[in-house]
Amino acid sequence: MNCVKGKSGFTLIEVVVALAILGLVLGGAIFTVNQYADQRGSINAKMIGSQVAWNVLVDQYRRSENWIVKSGYKRGSVDSRKGIEKQNGQDWTWELDVEPAVGKDMFRYQASVKLKGSKRRVSSLSIYIIED
Repeated sequence: MNCVKGKSGFTLIEVVVALAILGLVLGGAIFTVNQYADQRGSINAKMIGSQVAWNVLVDQYRRSENWIVKSGYKRGSVDSRKGIEKQNGQDWTWELDVEPAVGKDMFRYQASVKLKGSKRRVSSLSIYIIED
């Protein structure tokens, strides 16, 4: 009796094609994870920068409502227009701009925040305060 045995297994070409497809899929997955990590760091910095700006603006609101009493406080005035705040183990520089807004008792306060030593603004928040 003659038995003809069929070939079993994969050819070299099939293995190479499978490895190439696997390489493309893994490369895409690694690229996606890397992009996610970069975006997560950027979003984290923006969130902390916004928190610093919010702290500066809330401090000004407290002054305008006389919750923090400072001698010689005048409408639209601020204690300092620049400063450094430490958040999340990093130093953040902030700058506060005050401009008169519509009406004689309304002022626009804008806080801009950067990482110390950086030229790129991370966050900027504004509020309008009506002072009596």
